[in-house]
Amino acid sequence: MAGKKSDLEIQVENEFLEEARDIMNQLEVQRENLRSNFNSDDMARLRRNVQLLGAQAHAADFGIVSMLSHRLEDYLERIDTMADPHGDNVRMFLDKIEGALDGTLEVGKPNAGAELVRELPSTSKFVHEFGDLEKKNIEVLVIVPDKATGHIVEREMAECGYRVSFAKSSFKGFEIAIRTRPDMVLASGQIDELSGIDLANAFSAMPASKDIPFALLTSNDWGHPSLKALPHSVGLVRKGKHFGDDIADCLRRFQIT
Repeated sequence: MAGKKSDLEIQVENEFLEEARDIMNQLEVQRENLRSNFNSDDMARLRRNVQLLGAQAHAADFGIVSMLSHRLEDYLERIDTMADPHGDNVRMFLDKIEGALDGTLEVGKPNAGAELVRELPSTSKFVHEFGDLEKKNIEVLVIVPDKATGHIVEREMAECGYRVSFAKSSFKGFEIAIRTRPDMVLASGQIDELSGIDLANAFSAMPASKDIPFALLTSNDWGHPSLKALPHSVGLVRKGKHFGDDIADCLRRFQIT
């Protein structure tokens, strides 16, 4: 049973809810304005407001709002218009966030976060390069510190029709994975205070995460001294010419289709 909230915790929560509703009102106005008159400056302001909402939600311990804001931020980074279906899709994100803020969104049951993210719209910068693809409700979480590497992975995943989400830090990646239960996690060898190998061991050791398929993105081959501590359950994806084949091998190994 959760303990009774202190007066300070209640004050922080109420202040966050008040600020969050102000931001939500701004987001809806910005969304409508962008549908009729899209421009990059207003789009940048909308993205900043989404980032602000996510940061405030994280600080106030509103995990679902933080997660939804992160997913909306990912979505907005991939679009350059608010024409349909994007305008309606952004509205869907905002509806879910509003439900989380007012308590009408059901998030208490097991795997609620995993089900929730799979209900959200997805898009990719690269889908158009491959024509019409069958989109699969398969989530791949990519934990990389730089966008360039992330885009390389996303291109490969888009060709398979998979949904891709990103985390730039090891701690954020672990939090997202626990909440959303992705079908596979692909983590860079070097991230921040924790390496990809550190994360691989953490995922393998904890009951809450050991069943989530995990692969390491690295420049090294199996047998390299730096991979000595890598758990045997972890897949290996090498950068460069082996990248596509290694991704395919991991998907087969983890029975992700």
